[in-house]
Amino acid sequence: MKLYSQKTYTAIRKQANQYVRIYLSLLLLLFGSITPVYTEKPPENILNNGDFDHHLQGWRHWTHESANALFQTEAKKAEPIAGKNVAYIKINKVGNALGHIQFYQQPFTLLEDITYTYSLWAKSEKPRNVTMRIMHQGVPWNVYAGRSIGLSETWKEFFITFEMPVDDVSSRAGIIMGLEKVDVWIDHVRLYEGEYVSDIEGAEPHAVEPSGKLATIWATLKSF
Repeated sequence: MKLYSQKTYTAIRKQANQYVRIYLSLLLLLFGSITPVYTEKPPENILNNGDFDHHLQGWRHWTHESANALFQTEAKKAEPIAGKNVAYIKINKVGNALGHIQFYQQPFTLLEDITYTYSLWAKSEKPRNVTMRIMHQGVPWNVYAGRSIGLSETWKEFFITFEMPVDDVSSRAGIIMGLEKVDVWIDHVRLYEGEYVSDIEGAEPHAVEPSGKLATIWATLKSF
Protein backbone atom coordinates (compact mmCIF):
# COMPACT_ATOMS: atom_id res chain seq x y z
CA MET A 1 0.00 0.00 0.00
CA LYS A 2 1.38 3.41 -1.00
CA LEU A 3 2.05 5.77 1.91
CA TYR A 4 1.62 9.53 1.64
CA SER A 5 3.20 12.34 3.62
CA GLN A 6 0.99 14.30 6.01
CA LYS A 7 1.06 17.29 3.62
CA THR A 8 -0.04 15.14 0.66
CA TYR A 9 -2.73 13.46 2.76
CA THR A 10 -4.10 16.86 3.84
CA ALA A 11 -4.20 18.04 0.20
CA ILE A 12 -6.07 14.88 -0.86
CA ARG A 13 -8.62 15.36 1.91
CA LYS A 14 -9.20 18.99 0.95
CA GLN A 15 -9.74 18.02 -2.70
CA ALA A 16 -12.09 15.21 -1.72
CA ASN A 17 -14.15 17.59 0.43
CA GLN A 18 -14.39 20.03 -2.48
CA TYR A 19 -15.72 17.25 -4.72
CA VAL A 20 -18.29 16.31 -2.07
CA ARG A 21 -19.49 19.92 -1.83
CA ILE A 22 -19.83 20.14 -5.62
CA TYR A 23 -21.73 16.86 -5.72
CA LEU A 24 -24.13 17.96 -2.96
CA SER A 25 -24.67 21.31 -4.70
CA LEU A 26 -25.66 19.48 -7.90
CA LEU A 27 -28.08 17.30 -5.95
CA LEU A 28 -29.65 20.39 -4.39
CA LEU A 29 -30.14 21.92 -7.83
CA LEU A 30 -31.75 18.75 -9.13
CA PHE A 31 -33.90 17.71 -6.17
CA GLY A 32 -34.18 20.73 -3.88
CA SER A 33 -33.38 20.56 -0.19
CA ILE A 34 -31.90 17.33 1.12
CA THR A 35 -32.05 16.10 4.70
CA PRO A 36 -29.13 13.77 5.47
CA VAL A 37 -30.11 10.42 6.97
CA TYR A 38 -27.44 8.52 8.87
CA THR A 39 -28.35 4.85 8.70
CA GLU A 40 -25.10 3.78 10.33
CA LYS A 41 -23.09 5.30 13.16
CA PRO A 42 -22.80 9.10 13.69
CA PRO A 43 -19.61 11.00 12.76
CA GLU A 44 -16.46 10.00 14.62
CA ASN A 45 -15.81 12.06 17.72
CA ILE A 46 -12.35 13.65 17.71
CA LEU A 47 -12.57 14.06 21.50
CA ASN A 48 -11.98 11.19 23.92
CA ASN A 49 -14.37 10.18 26.70
CA GLY A 50 -17.02 12.70 25.67
CA ASP A 51 -19.67 10.90 27.77
CA PHE A 52 -17.43 10.73 30.87
CA ASP A 53 -17.86 6.97 31.25
CA HIS A 54 -14.21 6.93 32.32
CA HIS A 55 -14.77 9.84 34.68
CA LEU A 56 -12.45 12.75 33.73
CA GLN A 57 -9.89 10.68 31.85
CA GLY A 58 -8.60 12.67 28.87
CA TRP A 59 -9.93 15.96 30.26
CA ARG A 60 -8.02 18.80 31.90
CA HIS A 61 -8.96 21.76 34.05
CA TRP A 62 -7.37 24.96 35.28
CA THR A 63 -8.29 27.59 37.82
CA HIS A 64 -6.60 30.93 38.39
CA GLU A 65 -5.29 31.70 41.88
CA SER A 66 -8.21 34.10 42.31
CA ALA A 67 -10.73 31.28 41.77
CA ASN A 68 -11.58 27.91 43.27
CA ALA A 69 -13.53 25.07 41.67
CA LEU A 70 -13.93 21.31 42.15
CA PHE A 71 -13.97 19.15 39.00
CA GLN A 72 -15.53 15.68 39.31
CA THR A 73 -18.16 13.38 37.80
CA GLU A 74 -21.69 12.57 38.92
CA ALA A 75 -23.79 9.58 37.94
CA LYS A 76 -27.53 8.82 37.97
CA LYS A 77 -28.51 11.73 40.19
CA ALA A 78 -27.29 14.12 37.48
CA GLU A 79 -29.50 12.39 34.86
CA PRO A 80 -26.83 11.76 32.17
CA ILE A 81 -27.77 12.49 28.57
CA ALA A 82 -25.58 9.59 27.39
CA GLY A 83 -23.41 7.07 29.18
CA LYS A 84 -23.07 6.64 32.93
CA ASN A 85 -21.67 9.96 34.16
CA VAL A 86 -21.58 13.69 33.59
CA ALA A 87 -18.87 16.23 34.37
CA TYR A 88 -19.72 18.39 37.37
CA ILE A 89 -17.94 21.65 38.12
CA LYS A 90 -18.64 22.95 41.60
CA ILE A 91 -17.61 26.60 41.72
CA ASN A 92 -16.58 27.82 45.16
CA LYS A 93 -14.93 31.10 44.15
CA VAL A 94 -15.51 32.82 40.81
CA GLY A 95 -12.18 34.48 39.95
CA ASN A 96 -11.69 37.86 38.30
CA ALA A 97 -12.38 36.88 34.68
CA LEU A 98 -14.46 34.37 32.73
CA GLY A 99 -11.32 32.47 31.74
CA HIS A 100 -10.24 31.92 35.34
CA ILE A 101 -12.13 28.59 35.48
CA GLN A 102 -11.52 26.29 32.51
CA PHE A 103 -12.46 22.73 31.52
CA TYR A 104 -10.95 21.42 28.28
CA GLN A 105 -9.33 18.69 26.19
CA GLN A 106 -6.12 18.90 24.14
CA PRO A 107 -4.15 18.39 21.93
CA PHE A 108 -5.65 17.19 18.68
CA THR A 109 -5.32 18.11 15.01
CA LEU A 110 -7.75 20.23 12.99
CA LEU A 111 -7.19 20.82 9.27
CA GLU A 112 -7.46 23.97 7.16
CA ASP A 113 -10.66 24.43 5.07
CA ILE A 114 -12.41 21.54 6.85
CA THR A 115 -15.80 22.23 8.44
CA TYR A 116 -16.19 21.00 12.02
CA THR A 117 -18.99 20.96 14.56
CA TYR A 118 -18.40 21.31 18.31
CA SER A 119 -21.41 20.31 20.42
CA LEU A 120 -22.22 19.61 24.05
CA TRP A 121 -25.05 19.30 26.52
CA ALA A 122 -24.99 21.50 29.61
CA LYS A 123 -27.09 22.75 32.51
CA SER A 124 -26.48 24.85 35.62
CA GLU A 125 -27.64 25.24 39.19
CA LYS A 126 -29.54 28.37 38.09
CA PRO A 127 -29.40 30.48 34.91
CA ARG A 128 -25.91 31.61 33.94
CA ASN A 129 -23.57 32.02 30.95
CA VAL A 130 -20.47 30.04 30.00
CA THR A 131 -18.36 30.20 26.85
CA MET A 132 -17.68 27.36 24.41
CA ARG A 133 -14.49 27.72 22.41
CA ILE A 134 -12.12 26.00 20.01
CA MET A 135 -8.63 27.46 20.10
CA HIS A 136 -4.90 26.94 19.63
CA GLN A 137 -3.12 25.64 22.70
CA GLY A 138 -0.23 28.03 23.11
CA VAL A 139 0.92 31.48 22.06
CA PRO A 140 -0.72 33.42 20.43
CA TRP A 141 -3.83 31.56 21.73
CA ASN A 142 -5.84 31.96 18.50
CA VAL A 143 -9.56 31.28 19.00
CA TYR A 144 -11.18 29.61 15.98
CA ALA A 145 -14.73 29.45 17.34
CA GLY A 146 -16.09 30.90 20.56
CA ARG A 147 -19.42 32.08 21.88
CA SER A 148 -21.25 32.65 25.14
CA ILE A 149 -24.19 30.30 25.78
CA GLY A 150 -27.00 30.63 28.30
CA LEU A 151 -27.54 27.68 30.64
CA SER A 152 -30.51 26.87 32.84
CA GLU A 153 -31.61 24.11 35.22
CA THR A 154 -32.67 21.98 32.22
CA TRP A 155 -30.31 20.05 29.95
CA LYS A 156 -29.86 21.76 26.56
CA GLU A 157 -27.63 20.96 23.59
CA PHE A 158 -25.50 23.70 22.04
CA PHE A 159 -23.32 23.54 18.94
CA ILE A 160 -20.96 25.66 16.85
CA THR A 161 -20.19 24.82 13.22
CA PHE A 162 -17.06 26.48 11.83
CA GLU A 163 -14.42 26.18 9.11
CA MET A 164 -10.77 26.00 10.14
CA PRO A 165 -8.62 28.81 8.70
CA VAL A 166 -5.32 26.92 9.21
CA ASP A 167 -3.89 23.50 10.02
CA ASP A 168 -3.40 23.18 13.77
CA VAL A 169 -1.82 20.12 15.39
CA SER A 170 -2.28 21.56 18.89
CA SER A 171 -5.96 22.45 19.11
CA ARG A 172 -8.06 22.71 22.27
CA ALA A 173 -11.81 22.35 22.89
CA GLY A 174 -13.36 23.51 26.12
CA ILE A 175 -15.58 25.71 28.25
CA ILE A 176 -14.68 28.70 30.41
CA MET A 177 -16.94 29.58 33.33
CA GLY A 178 -15.51 32.11 35.77
CA LEU A 179 -17.29 35.23 37.12
CA GLU A 180 -20.49 33.48 38.30
CA LYS A 181 -20.71 31.31 41.44
CA VAL A 182 -23.13 28.88 39.83
CA ASP A 183 -22.34 25.16 39.42
CA VAL A 184 -22.25 23.60 35.94
CA TRP A 185 -22.94 20.11 34.56
CA ILE A 186 -21.66 18.98 31.13
CA ASP A 187 -22.32 15.81 29.11
CA HIS A 188 -22.04 14.25 25.64
CA VAL A 189 -19.29 16.53 24.29
CA ARG A 190 -18.54 15.99 20.58
CA LEU A 191 -16.20 17.47 17.96
CA TYR A 192 -16.43 16.03 14.46
CA GLU A 193 -16.08 16.83 10.77
CA GLY A 194 -19.06 18.29 8.93
CA GLU A 195 -22.32 20.00 9.76
CA TYR A 196 -24.30 19.29 12.93
CA VAL A 197 -25.69 15.77 13.26
CA SER A 198 -28.26 14.91 15.93
CA ASP A 199 -27.66 11.58 17.64
CA ILE A 200 -30.02 11.95 20.62
CA GLU A 201 -33.69 11.26 19.87
CA GLY A 202 -35.92 14.24 20.51
CA ALA A 203 -33.03 16.70 20.92
CA GLU A 204 -33.69 20.38 20.17
CA PRO A 205 -30.19 21.80 19.67
CA HIS A 206 -29.35 25.48 20.05
CA ALA A 207 -27.13 26.65 17.20
CA VAL A 208 -24.39 29.05 18.24
CA GLU A 209 -22.80 31.33 15.66
CA PRO A 210 -19.01 31.63 15.98
CA SER A 211 -18.09 35.14 17.10
CA GLY A 212 -16.56 37.60 14.66
CA LYS A 213 -13.54 36.65 12.61
CA LEU A 214 -12.56 33.01 13.09
CA ALA A 215 -8.88 33.47 13.92
CA THR A 216 -9.28 35.95 16.75
CA ILE A 217 -6.74 36.34 19.52
CA TRP A 218 -7.55 35.31 23.09
CA ALA A 219 -6.65 38.78 24.36
CA THR A 220 -9.69 40.15 22.52
CA LEU A 221 -11.99 37.69 24.30
CA LYS A 222 -11.02 38.50 27.90
CA SER A 223 -14.17 40.56 28.30
CA PHE A 224 -16.44 37.52 27.77
